[in-house]
Amino acid sequence: MLDIITDREKMRERLTAIIAIILLLILVAASYWYAMQASFSNLRYIPSENSPDFIASEATIISFDEQGVAKTRLKAQEFAHYSNDTITMVKPQATTISPNEPITHAEALKGQSVDAGETFQFEGDVVASRAASGNTAATRLETQTMTVYTDTNRFETDDEVDIFSGDDHAHGTGMVFDNLSRTVELKNQVTTIIEPRNGSKNLLPK
Repeated sequence: MLDIITDREKMRERLTAIIAIILLLILVAASYWYAMQASFSNLRYIPSENSPDFIASEATIISFDEQGVAKTRLKAQEFAHYSNDTITMVKPQATTISPNEPITHAEALKGQSVDAGETFQFEGDVVASRAASGNTAATRLETQTMTVYTDTNRFETDDEVDIFSGDDHAHGTGMVFDNLSRTVELKNQVTTIIEPRNGSKNLLPK
């Protein structure tokens, strides 16, 4: 009988020890969890300007005017957006789609915007083209860099540029192409070859 009581007491002591260990472990785990919560609550995410907030592949961005009419469509093989509102693009393509404006299309190997998309800097094998309309032949511009002003439908470059309009060809350094007024200004070292037709010698007749 004494042995049975002794065994029961030993079992009770072991059980008490096990419960005490479990409670101690729970207390340690709870203390650790609260300590970590307090540490994390003081942390803030500070985005790096050297790493993008998000990356989108094969995406299209369409901008609209105040009346809700689509103005431009921008496509790229890849978009990367950064915390300072810089956007970089791989193989961008910008197309004006306003119904009352001449349709133009510009593309390049890469591009970026530092003002949330108000202007785009295109670089590498830049080509801008405008479809033929009325008596105006199709126009094609080739250069290595170009600034695209989406709001005013204007294209500018300080590099050498070649302009092809029908059979006519012009070459110069520095250019302002206003698509709304359908005018091109070549700034320096300009050479032009114009094929006579119907007595007209305007490169971009209105």
